[in-house]
Amino acid sequence: MPKRCRGFTLIELLVTITLVSILAAIAIPSFSSAIQNTKADTEVSDFQRFLNYARQQAINSGTVIRIAPTVAGAAWNTQLFAYDPTVSPITALRVLSAMDTTSVLTVGGNPVAIDFNNLGGLAAPVPVPAGPLVITYTRGTITKVINICLTGRIALGACI
Repeated sequence: MPKRCRGFTLIELLVTITLVSILAAIAIPSFSSAIQNTKADTEVSDFQRFLNYARQQAINSGTVIRIAPTVAGAAWNTQLFAYDPTVSPITALRVLSAMDTTSVLTVGGNPVAIDFNNLGGLAAPVPVPAGPLVITYTRGTITKVINICLTGRIALGACI
């Protein structure tokens, strides 16, 4: 008669399931926090790339490039587009998708648009401030500050 294969006992399975449950209960909150941080980093990076694109386009074309929400008067976390305001009809050079509904983007001075001039610096209609244009991104407890220096340099944190 062949030797019987021995399996796990019910007690061994229950102990294993209990340990896995305890580890999952500890890991899930920090995992969801990591997901929120990653989403915030992605949205801020996308916004910075969009600003850098508009600035570079202004330098390359030698004209003013404007960034504004696609719907006039809408919040800055909605869909944005970059365009040349001197060209008629308005044609979007690039569009940035709307951010998540839990994200809030606040632009200092509450301008209707952000313009980069032919040198890549800030231009009207933004009331050109004495210091950098401060943009605050908030998602839950996560807050990030983007500064657009007067020269047009876009920095996460303080302008140098």
